[in-house]
Amino acid sequence: MSPVECKEQAAQCRRMAEGERNLRVQAILTDMAKTWDRLAIEAEISQRSGPSLRVMSQLPSQASRKPSSQN
Repeated sequence: MSPVECKEQAAQCRRMAEGERNLRVQAILTDMAKTWDRLAIEAEISQRSGPSLRVMSQLPSQASRKPSSQN
């Protein structure tokens, strides 16, 4: 999921918590919103590190190298 989608889910949980009378359900929804916020941060970090991962995948792998002879 994208960071924006995670933030939207967090906002939805907060809206639902605001309209909820049951305090236990409110707490659960608030906790879920915090979890979505953390996921949004993780998604942002993943997006930032994405280009370097793509560069790494373009490097020749060790498997394609010929093993050196050891005598």
